[in-house]
Amino acid sequence: MTGPGGPLGLPEDVIGTYLAETSVRLIGPARARRDILDELAAGLADAADAHADAGMDPVHAAHAAVTEFGNPDQVADGFRGELAAAQARRTALTVLTAGPLIGALWVGAALAGGIAARPTAPWHWAGIPTGARPAVHLAVVALAIAIAGTLFTLATTGRLARWLPARPLATATIAVGGTVPIDITLVTLLAAQAAGAPGRFAALPAAAAAAASLTRLAFTVRAARTCLLVRGGGRPTRHRPDG
Repeated sequence: MTGPGGPLGLPEDVIGTYLAETSVRLIGPARARRDILDELAAGLADAADAHADAGMDPVHAAHAAVTEFGNPDQVADGFRGELAAAQARRTALTVLTAGPLIGALWVGAALAGGIAARPTAPWHWAGIPTGARPAVHLAVVALAIAIAGTLFTLATTGRLARWLPARPLATATIAVGGTVPIDITLVTLLAAQAAGAPGRFAALPAAAAAAASLTRLAFTVRAARTCLLVRGGGRPTRHRPDG
């Protein structure tokens, strides 16, 4: 806003408004966004100080600084690659961390329900109906894809990034998407087994395993949506940080 004497407002308001306008255009992990905004704030403060030292009054100096930095849309777009890498790495780490825990819950449920006689891979569980085995094999293939996507994403967003072709959001989406057939297969098998032999399962282990898979399915939908938003530079209808 301007008046007869020039721009109105306090210098910190000018810079604060600019940062707020830029912030809503930054899509990605909260920590990465905070780091970017801190970097911008420091740069704007330095630029404003330089203009003030050159003789401008503080308000005009703040306006000159934000003008130098450019349109918030363009500034946010310049950080898209950094946010994409951060979002992809966060997604891959979540998949990597949750996978063994969810797997252990399902092995526990299988042992408690008598589907497996000992801790072993699902394709060796004797209690799985013959007709369901192709679905189990499909889930195993999906698991291999998810692991490969996870490891490649971590590699392309880490120290090996300079030597590897980097499409981190694509590989992160593959990694998280690979868990979908796994969770759907396991939950479906549990439901089928529970319907055929209602008293066979120990309720607590089965419920814990199913809840973990359903939670991961919900995370998958949200993570895939966020990856698409970050890749396209889209702007959600209502901004909510992804912590």
